[in-house]
Amino acid sequence: MTAPSQSTASPATLLIVDDQQSTRSLVKGLLGKEGYTILQAAHGAEGVDLFESARPDVVLMDVMMPIMDGFEACRRIRTLDRNEGTPVIMLTGADDLEAVRAAFDAGATDFVTKPINWPLLSQRIRYALRGGQLMREVRLNRVRQASAQRIALLAFWGWDPRTDEFEWSEGVDEQTACPIQQITNVDSLIDALVADDRERARRAFQIAATGDLRIDLEVRMPSAQGERVVRLIGEPGTEGRDLGKVFGAIQNLTDTRRTEALVDYLALHDELTGLGNRRLLTQAIVRSLEQLRGTGSGVLRVAWIDLTRFHRLNDALGQTVGDTLLVQLGQRLKSLVAGGLAARVGGDEFAVLLQAEDPDQATYHLEQLAEGLDQPIRILAEEVFLTSTIGVARYPEDAADAERLLALAQEAQRQARGLGRRMVHCGEFAGQAHRPALELETSLRHALDRDEFHLVFQPQMDLRSGRIVGVESLLRWNHPERGLISPVEFIPVLEESDLIVAVGEWVIQEACRQARRWEDAGLSLRVGINLSARQFHDPQLYMKVVSAVREQQVTPRNVELEITESLAMQDPTRAIELLSQFRDLGYKIAIDDFGIGYSSLEYLLRFPLDTIKIDRAFVMNIIESRADRAIVRAITAIAQTLGITTIAEGIETLRQCDFVEALGVTEIQGYLIGKPLLPDELEKLVKGFLRPGSRTPDP
Repeated sequence: MTAPSQSTASPATLLIVDDQQSTRSLVKGLLGKEGYTILQAAHGAEGVDLFESARPDVVLMDVMMPIMDGFEACRRIRTLDRNEGTPVIMLTGADDLEAVRAAFDAGATDFVTKPINWPLLSQRIRYALRGGQLMREVRLNRVRQASAQRIALLAFWGWDPRTDEFEWSEGVDEQTACPIQQITNVDSLIDALVADDRERARRAFQIAATGDLRIDLEVRMPSAQGERVVRLIGEPGTEGRDLGKVFGAIQNLTDTRRTEALVDYLALHDELTGLGNRRLLTQAIVRSLEQLRGTGSGVLRVAWIDLTRFHRLNDALGQTVGDTLLVQLGQRLKSLVAGGLAARVGGDEFAVLLQAEDPDQATYHLEQLAEGLDQPIRILAEEVFLTSTIGVARYPEDAADAERLLALAQEAQRQARGLGRRMVHCGEFAGQAHRPALELETSLRHALDRDEFHLVFQPQMDLRSGRIVGVESLLRWNHPERGLISPVEFIPVLEESDLIVAVGEWVIQEACRQARRWEDAGLSLRVGINLSARQFHDPQLYMKVVSAVREQQVTPRNVELEITESLAMQDPTRAIELLSQFRDLGYKIAIDDFGIGYSSLEYLLRFPLDTIKIDRAFVMNIIESRADRAIVRAITAIAQTLGITTIAEGIETLRQCDFVEALGVTEIQGYLIGKPLLPDELEKLVKGFLRPGSRTPDP
């Protein structure tokens, strides 16, 4: 026989309680050879004391003994055992059925008749030990499950449509923090919900009762602690008496929904003033444009407002007073654009959306806005006058999309400031602005043929290792007469023309060529390649990328294709399909500028992503802004769960680096690590790189 063992560390301990020395000696001799550690007691009282002090794994006990018999000893052991389930095997006479019943009533696990069949006893002990271990595991799992349910506010339920009766798991009210136990049927469930959710819940159970037997329902329940959000999920029973019933889980999602609502609010609102931010304003413009196109009537105005004297006031009066001024101005703007939307888009910059029936009404609203901004703000018992310049963009006259309208309004505001005027409409300088753009486009059409483009690469550092692990490819244009032209100036012209497809293909080929050179030099760097909207909708994009990678024999995992969040959301189905094809080939997929588009975090679950690049807008003020920190923390928490790398863009200081690292970001990119560099410069940086703040190179 094989020696028994409760674990690989120690053998099982057996307590034999019998008043006959011969029986105890036989147990010690025979079972001791099998590996058991044997403890001996001559009567029940001694056995109970030994059990309490030694805590054996199994007890073998005679029934009839002096001082204390086996029945009483078994009862006391069960009291001491505290539901641990230690096996107790009783030794009884062959025909003593009363003793057997009494033994089980006292808490015995099993019995063996005398005279003892020693091989059979050995097997019974093994089975008892195995059963005891399983019972302990079951109890432990139940404790863990109960703890998990309390933490997750989760419980279980069943419903029989034929009798309309609910069954709830024990402790459902405590586990869900909701008054659930009192609900006995569908009607009482409906009555327990807020009025707006009742009809939807009734329909869900009616559909389930007709044969579908599936429920997925999120509803609200009033309670003494406020409104609760609960979700019921149910599936049909599959066996025996469960057929025709619904079984599932109920979970209290109140805190989850509150957190989601807070994150969503912070992502769309300015923390100081409570006004919308640029993201919310952009969404509102998009919705208004859709509405105007649907009705075929009405006009829209976007006004960009800059406070010209605010910095001097802020320096003179202090930041606290300055913040109070901004809050009061925000409230005034809300009242001036009733029916529209006011947003804070910068430190001392605001923007408003105005919708009107015709141009005359729009002009009237703008005049009212300007007059309202002229009025003083009373603070510290004094009147403070703010001066502002306003730029206005118009739909349908100037542009037909949200981002273009905002850009034109901002440019018009700059013109107003430069001309010393209070308000400028973008149409007033359209001719002057368009001529340089046409000249720039003409030059761009020759740039590719004349080999005037080149790539630079901005490094990305892994925060865990302190090493440079990737780069972003960035396009630069060296104009023969003007020299290096800012990407801010020529990239929009490229994207608005048909040139972006050809130039984009050149970027893909050149980035792959450089990736191969680095691989040959012993550097395994992930090379990010930005894809524009026009490229992404090019039917030949897949073949162009695959051909470039294969032609240069680049390791697929070193190629990372980047698209912006807003581009991905233009056609999510196509984006998911195309990105999945690239990912199947081993390429990395990144979402750039994450957080400034219109999507929510739930889309992370839908796209085949390897990397999320958190937009610099969230990094700029991350030290001061609780809202930005909350958003970054929410993004990194979900990304970590999904195994997605996060890169914080625009890191310029060690403090910003420390903050994003503490929030769970995995990589950073920005001038703290390095500016965009030519390939040779980048290679030198990588080989001699020291993490900022380090004294010695990483090993």
